[in-house]
Formats: sequence, structure tokens, C-alpha cells
Amino acid sequence: MKKISFLIALCIIATIVSGQRVVKVGAFNFYPGIFQDTDSKVKGFYVDALNEIAEKENIKFEYVYGSWNDGLVRMQNGEVDMLTSVAYSEERAGYMDYTSLPLLTVWGEVYVTPSSYINGILDLKDSKIAIMKGDMNGKRLQELTDKLAITCTFIETPGFEEVFNLIVSGGVDAGVVNNTFGASKYQEFNLRSSGIVFNPFDIFFTVKKNQNRELLETLNKYLGDWEHDRNSVYNQARQKWSNGKVGSIVIVPGWIKNAIYLSSFLIFILILFVVLLRYKVKIATGKVQRGEAMFKAFMENTPAFVYIKDENLNHIYSNKMVKNVKKSTNSNELSSAKIIFEPHVAEMLEQTDRKVLNSELKQIDLQYFCKMKDREIWLHDYKFYLKLPNEKPAIGGISFDVTKLKETEQELIIAKERAEESDRLKSSFLANMSHEIRTPLNSIIGFSELLDDADFEADQKKEFVHQIISNGNNLLNIISDIMDISKMESGEITIRKSKIDVMQFLDEIRSMHVYNVEQKNLRLNIDYLPAESDAVVFVNADKERLQQIFNNMISNALKFTSEGHIQLGFRLTGQMVEFHVKDTGIGIPVDYHHKVFDRFRQVEASYTRKFGGNGLGLAISKNLVELMGGKIWVESEPDKGSAFYFTLPKFG
Repeated sequence: MKKISFLIALCIIATIVSGQRVVKVGAFNFYPGIFQDTDSKVKGFYVDALNEIAEKENIKFEYVYGSWNDGLVRMQNGEVDMLTSVAYSEERAGYMDYTSLPLLTVWGEVYVTPSSYINGILDLKDSKIAIMKGDMNGKRLQELTDKLAITCTFIETPGFEEVFNLIVSGGVDAGVVNNTFGASKYQEFNLRSSGIVFNPFDIFFTVKKNQNRELLETLNKYLGDWEHDRNSVYNQARQKWSNGKVGSIVIVPGWIKNAIYLSSFLIFILILFVVLLRYKVKIATGKVQRGEAMFKAFMENTPAFVYIKDENLNHIYSNKMVKNVKKSTNSNELSSAKIIFEPHVAEMLEQTDRKVLNSELKQIDLQYFCKMKDREIWLHDYKFYLKLPNEKPAIGGISFDVTKLKETEQELIIAKERAEESDRLKSSFLANMSHEIRTPLNSIIGFSELLDDADFEADQKKEFVHQIISNGNNLLNIISDIMDISKMESGEITIRKSKIDVMQFLDEIRSMHVYNVEQKNLRLNIDYLPAESDAVVFVNADKERLQQIFNNMISNALKFTSEGHIQLGFRLTGQMVEFHVKDTGIGIPVDYHHKVFDRFRQVEASYTRKFGGNGLGLAISKNLVELMGGKIWVESEPDKGSAFYFTLPKFG
């Protein structure tokens, strides 16, 4: 029999393996999306994401590694079925089909050595620039420099890492990569961003033209799922491989600071040209006017508070954002910090301004919370020392409203804590559930085997049957709890309300449990309405679910009570009926009162080992009470028993 089972299993495995589809993926060094590690394995967040698809769709992804251009050639020749990180172009659309949703939005960025003179696009004149062969970023920079009549020499390399190696070795003056690779690798190569950022575009999964429609639909489906799930495998993998830097950009771009320094330097040079080279006045003046127009257009439309203060802390320049704040406060003063901000914030800003002016700090970067008019915001300030053309000291400043960023940061922290707590609770629940299920199963199997033993008397076998039935019911209750909590999470549970006679119902509940209670030498009492009221009370609820709530609470009370009594009862509170289940058991610490109704939660692990239970009963009860229009709570102290209360709407 065992051999037959083994052969059947081998046949099933062979069928699954033979039906597995193989998809060849063109891979290249695009860290951290996809790359070949030192162990020769292809890794990255694209690989993690494709692994999820492979597992769920019975697909085997095989990676054909090479340069980016190799991947394009292999796609055209039909040597691979799929590529990652592909920007759209008319040429590529001729031999590839694109997914309808993008993987990322990226942009090109120029990187240089820390000592490089390149701080803006005009500085690229007569420079050597490394680009990856076939890369859309390099192509766009070539087009941009051609439009601006900037003469450059472009040197093609097989990949982004070779671009960085050429910069480090001095073979080129600068290199172009996209921001995803650059943000992850520039520190490793001791490089910096030049501040030249350009050409944002989307990148996609692609497949061979008109040959992989089913694969394309599968990719689109998973991209849609990942887009709306922050905790998806794809999004988690992006954060893991990139340390949260994918798709991010520095809050205060270094090129803004460099643009201010560059403008001051250009003005000085132009003045010198006026004195020494009068015949170039018209050309120089035209350059200054164009530069000022560009500077003003940029500053006026920048979504930040940009300003320059003189040595008396008066604004000698402020953009539209700063001027709008002044208008909203009806302030005509050049320096209006004391009017715009709260006193303690205004004082702090003045102190930092003085430190920059006195050269105690050449630059300062700070975040602070403040109230402005009728709103509360977080501001990120970047201030730096500069000299005006008259050689007097001044302060340049840029302030960003980072309120949404702070709120998102806090939400991420809370979400992370909740996810970690949920994972811990579920792990504990699964470990405990394994014990809870095995215990009745072992009992059922054990007593079933004893029934076949002729040495036992009929009375003993009757007891064995009783134990089998009892443990079978326990196992059924555990499975029912798991099914109920699953239905509640998916919103599939149904409530069927009816008119229920409260006193009659409680008598039925007492009859169901009195035997088990008395077996523990406890008493099961019912609190009826006050004697002066003979009115029959009805509640509007689902009788089966109401019985389930009482069963859970009485089972808990019975589990944690060794002497004394368990008391059921109710009272009227307006249009609600308030039920209670009280016991004289071990009680619950106050710190756990708000946790006992959480799913998978028990007061502490030692209670699980000592008393048993799966931690779902009270969570299910809370959900059922709320679904029937009531609320539930607990009052308890250690060693003083517990009292669970819940309300339901009165009928009529």
C-alpha cells in the first residue's frame, strides 16, 4: 500500500513539473532592481516579485544575464521572452509589447566625483560623459545637450556600474545613470550628484511582440494588485533591496544651493567683463538678463519658501510663497517672523539666523513644528551663509512644507508596529492552535484504539465513547471558531435577527451549561429583573449567535474559575438590553482590558499553557455583538473575578 501511495505521489509531482511553463528573462546590472550577485545568482526586487508570480502561476523564470543592450538584441532575436525596466519608444514598441501599468517612474541623473567642477548643465561643455549603451537616459541627455548647443563627448559602456567605474578612474568627467541605481550605489563609489536631473519617465515589463499575450495579462494582473497593496511582495522587496530609496529624491536638492552660488559668481564675472571688455557689454548684459529671468521664473514657481535676508534679518528677496504668507498676516514689515510664527519659534529662527551670519555655522538644516495663521504645519529649513555683491553678509534660505511627509512617516511607523504585532500574535496563535487541535485528536485516536481492545468492560467502553464525543465536540468548536473569524475578516458572516424572550433564553443557556459548571463544584446563577417589574423583556438579535456569545463567555469563566460561582443576568438601559457574565475566577489585569477582545490575543502565554484555549472566543463575541448593533466591555481585577458586559437593541 505504501509503495502504491509513493508511486501516485511521484506521478502527481511529475505532472506538475511537466506542466510548468518556462519564461526566459533578459537580466542586466540594474541594482537594486535586478543584478548578478557575487555568488553568480540573479537577485533584486524584480526577482523577488517574479518569484511570487512563479509560485502562484506555476511558471519557471530563467534569467539570461548580460548587458542592457544584449537584452534588447536577445529580445529582437527571440532568445528571451521578457525584459524588465524598459522605457517606451516607438522603435521598441515595434518588437515588444508593454504592460499597461508601469513598474516605477525614474529619471536620469548626472554623477561626478566630489571635487568635480560640474554643478549644472552648462558645466558639461567639452566634457566626457559615460552612458550605458541602449539606455534611454543617455539618449535623452544627448538630445538635451544638442538642443542647448553644449558640445560633449559620450562614451558608451555595457552597464551602469561600468559608468561609475569610469568616473572613479578618471576616464570621464561625468556619467549618466537613472536615479534608482544612482541612489543605491553613489556612496559605495564615493560619488555625488551634480544636481542635473532630467527626463522623468515610466519603466515597464515587456514581452516579445504578439507572442506572449497570456504572460502579459498575468503581469498586468499582479502589477494591479501590487499597486494597491503597500505590503505586497513587490513593494516590500523594493524597500528591502534599496533601504527605502527607490523613487525618492533629496528634499533639498543640492543644485539649488549651487545655482545661487553660480548666479553670484556669474554676476561678479559679468561686472569684470564690463570694466575690461566693453565691446562684450551687449552680449554679457543679454546673458545676465536671461539668467535673471530664469532664476526669477524658477524661484517664483518653486513650491517652497525661498528668501534672502540681510545682516539685519530683513528680507531683501522673497518669492511668491513668502509674499503670500505676509499678505495673509497683513504684515508690511521686511522681517515678519515674529508676526508669522509663535514667539518661541520666532526666537529659535532668529538665533539660528545669527549663528549663520556670525559664521558659527556656514549652513544649517532643521525641521520644526509651528502654527501659521489657522493651520499647523511642519517646516524643513535649509539656511546658508552668503555674501552680497557689496561684500556684506547675508542668509539664503529655502523652507519646505513637509507636513504630509511627517504624517506619512508616522503612519508608516504605526503600520510597521501593527504589522510586527500582528505577525507575532499570529505566530503565537498558530503554535497554540497546533497544540489545541492535537490534544482532542490524540484523545479521539487513543480512545478509538481502546474500543477495539476486548480486555475492557462495556461500562469502560461507554466512557471511552463519551470521551471521543466530548473531544470531537471540542475539535468541532475550534474549527468553528476558525471558520467564524475567517468569515468575519472577509465580511461574509450573516446575522438573522428575531424577537427573543430574554428570561426564557437565559434559562435555556443555564440548562445547557449547569452540568459542566457543577462538575467543577461551582454554582451557575441568573440575575432576573427586579421583583416589582413583571414585564417580559425581548431583545432583537440572532438567537444562534447570541447563544454563541454566551457559550464563549461561560466557557472562559468556567476555564478560569476554580471556586465560587458564575452569574448570568441582564438589565434595561433605555432602548438597550445590557447582559453580563460574572465569575469569581483569577481576574484580568487592567493593562489587558483593551487587548482581550483582539483576535489571537490571550492575557499571557503562561495562561495558554495552563488553561488552554485558542484566543478567538472573545474576538468572535466582540464582532458578533457589534454586528448586532451593540458594544462589549470588561471590568476585572486580578484575584477578584471578571465581569463581561455587552448590550443589544431591545425589540420594539
